[in-house]
Amino acid sequence: MQLLSPTLRTMETQVVSHTDDIPRSDRLNRALTRVSDAPLVHGNALHLLRDGPATYDDWLAAIRGAQRWVHLENYIFHADEIGECFAEALMERAAAGVPVRVVYDWWGSLDVPGAFFRKMRRGGVDVRVFNPFRITSPIDGINRDHRKFVGVDGTYASLGGVCIADEWLVRSPVTGLPYRDTAVRVVGPAVAHLEGAFAAVWRRAGHALPAAEQLDMQQPLVPAGEVEVRVIAQEPARLRMQRVLQVLLAAVEERIWLADAYFLADPILRQALMAAARDGVDVRILLPATNDVPFVGAFSRYGYRPLLEAGVQIWEYAGPMMHAKTTVADGWWSRIGSTNLNPTGLVTNWELDLVAEDRQFGALMEQMYEEDLAHARPIRLTGGGRRRARPTRPESQAERVARRHRFGRISGSGAVVRGVATLQTAGSDTLLRHERSITGGIGAVLVLLSLLAARFPRLLAWPLAAISAVLGAVALAQATRRPKSPRARIGYRAHLRRYRERLTRRFPRRVQF
Repeated sequence: MQLLSPTLRTMETQVVSHTDDIPRSDRLNRALTRVSDAPLVHGNALHLLRDGPATYDDWLAAIRGAQRWVHLENYIFHADEIGECFAEALMERAAAGVPVRVVYDWWGSLDVPGAFFRKMRRGGVDVRVFNPFRITSPIDGINRDHRKFVGVDGTYASLGGVCIADEWLVRSPVTGLPYRDTAVRVVGPAVAHLEGAFAAVWRRAGHALPAAEQLDMQQPLVPAGEVEVRVIAQEPARLRMQRVLQVLLAAVEERIWLADAYFLADPILRQALMAAARDGVDVRILLPATNDVPFVGAFSRYGYRPLLEAGVQIWEYAGPMMHAKTTVADGWWSRIGSTNLNPTGLVTNWELDLVAEDRQFGALMEQMYEEDLAHARPIRLTGGGRRRARPTRPESQAERVARRHRFGRISGSGAVVRGVATLQTAGSDTLLRHERSITGGIGAVLVLLSLLAARFPRLLAWPLAAISAVLGAVALAQATRRPKSPRARIGYRAHLRRYRERLTRRFPRRVQF
């Protein structure tokens, strides 16, 4: 199944070497290692994958060629056309005797029929659901497995922001632009660190991986290139990526460009972005113009003004969605992963990101970012905001073409400018109307709640009392119950599955479920 178009294939450029002029001091290296809990791993080759079609082609090719194992972890695994394609590839490998492990998130795949995963289990795939809702620990439900990872044979790994769903294959009927996302293929010693992150999540969802499917990070794999990377495995309350970005924003000298899907950064990260912009750093944030979670997009725009006033440049992509979670700084520091810059991504979720410290790969990331800007509209303050001085930097060809097109100097016949034909710069008036609508909506809701509480006090008192009683009962139950053994934590479904397998092996013709 070839999903990748010739246009997108041009972005698939393999990086196997790096330049030696990276301005990374020992102090910065030590700081990044400490805040990320991720050492610098040498000897890797990276392959940039742009959008769903390129990523799916790469993942499916790796899965179909697996000989030792397949490990797949994804927040969303839909039972649609591309989901069925992956299910068939996984079951085919399982039927060939290759161990296939799949873990999906309970909340992310909540709307997927259970029959879809049962079919894969019957086909020999070991499927686990991560952190299903439990009435005994409802608060733990905020901790989700938001990672997107594929590992094959201990020699191939890939991660990014791409889920398994048909949405990642669509194009905008208005602009013709694709659903934007980014992933990366990794070959080399860093594969062991990525497999280690998967093994930790797999163990949390049940029994640990067999020893034959675990790689020893102390015995690195054979080098495949010269790219230096860090594997940042975020876990709830560890704040690893947030600490990394704070250190990076304090050290960046010329420019830092970010792309994000659900931008709701906390005050600490927002202040770091604003401080860097005020200091003359070229800070750019690329966000979706049309967000698939509308209320997040609305509240994200509500926070634009302070960033713009500080000199941060904000752009909105004109395709169906900008879902990539990427960063590139000073041309040598690049991030691709699953972490959104909001409280869930930075604080409560399991996330997985790859950081490359390499100028050649950084150049590819900047090229991709500039092409996205050519298909995006800038958000500008035309009134009170004052733009601060920027370091001198040559304008890229993509930016130059897009700028000329916006002012009507050229036609929209080129491949670069086709997507911006309908774009307009969003100004201060548009932003002000949006801020007023959000403020008015919040005010109306608060007034309505206050009137309801005054007229019908029991309407709010009883639900609050019920919630408090449930939370109190859960806390008491957790405080008094005995710790479960590792076997008990697996759950009755896993025990039933193992019991069924034993009976089937002993009485293959008598036992039917």
